[in-house]
Amino acid sequence: MVSVQRVMSVSTPVETVIGYLADFGHAEVWDPGTKSCTRSDDGGPVDVGSTWHNVSVFNGRETELDYRLVSRTPSRLTFVGENSTVTATDDIRVELADDGATTVTYHADLTFKGLLKLAAPFLRREFERLGDEVERLLPPVLERL
Repeated sequence: MVSVQRVMSVSTPVETVIGYLADFGHAEVWDPGTKSCTRSDDGGPVDVGSTWHNVSVFNGRETELDYRLVSRTPSRLTFVGENSTVTATDDIRVELADDGATTVTYHADLTFKGLLKLAAPFLRREFERLGDEVERLLPPVLERL
């Protein structure tokens, strides 16, 4: 398994941040690995059970995952994406800090399947780089909301 976590601070209210991040389709804007992310269910209100089809580019190769919002609270979102080679769990916590800012904690766990399990230690550096990019790109996006 590879785990990546980044903690960011923004001035945008918690409710606004959670509302924006609940629509995983917005990952196209703030996730550097996401090429496209489109809603794949009936398109109703975003809630637990909503699904998206994600096309990502990793190490120059495209990969597709189907994501589902598996948990949603006023301060936390959990998405699980899966294909034949990986299960990705994106856990996002959004909390009000003591100084009045909004703290966003983005945690991604990637569990590889089959022979790709053997490559996990070698992939960590690239996932850390992507985590750094999320940390750079996401706060300005949230500040504009």
